[in-house]
Amino acid sequence: MKNLQYRVLILGMGNLIMSDDGLGVYAVNELKKQQWPPGVSILEVGTSVINYLEEISRSQNIIIVDAVRFDYRPGRIYRFNFNDIEYWPNAALDAHGMSLPAIIKMAREITNLPTNIIICGIEPVYVFLGNRFSEPVSKSLPLLIKKISYEARKLLAEVPFNPSME
Repeated sequence: MKNLQYRVLILGMGNLIMSDDGLGVYAVNELKKQQWPPGVSILEVGTSVINYLEEISRSQNIIIVDAVRFDYRPGRIYRFNFNDIEYWPNAALDAHGMSLPAIIKMAREITNLPTNIIICGIEPVYVFLGNRFSEPVSKSLPLLIKKISYEARKLLAEVPFNPSME
């Protein structure tokens, strides 16, 4: 692929001063401490994902890390494919008024990439001004980081499939 820049791009979304909403940014900063092969990039996009349209449109696989609210048990870890969600009723707008689905659509119109998008996140307890995570999110973060690392390496075919991580 002529336009391909990254085999795996990991994006940390959220706002660190909004309590549990900052978990995506925190997780990617922890992931940056690991050794990664060429072709992997880890970016803290915060609340302005549109600023990373170029990187998104040049990435084969993307893992998006964010707080995910489906109103289940707080601290629950989610993993799903972006394309499996037909309707995004609560798709948050970034600081520039763009939703994640709109940005992915724009990237695909530019380069037909990304081909694979995985969303990983945790059900938050609260999202309000504050710099501390809730107890359920704090307890789930280490496992989420482990699962994201596993997902990225699986996409790179560096580890054999392990159904116990699913």
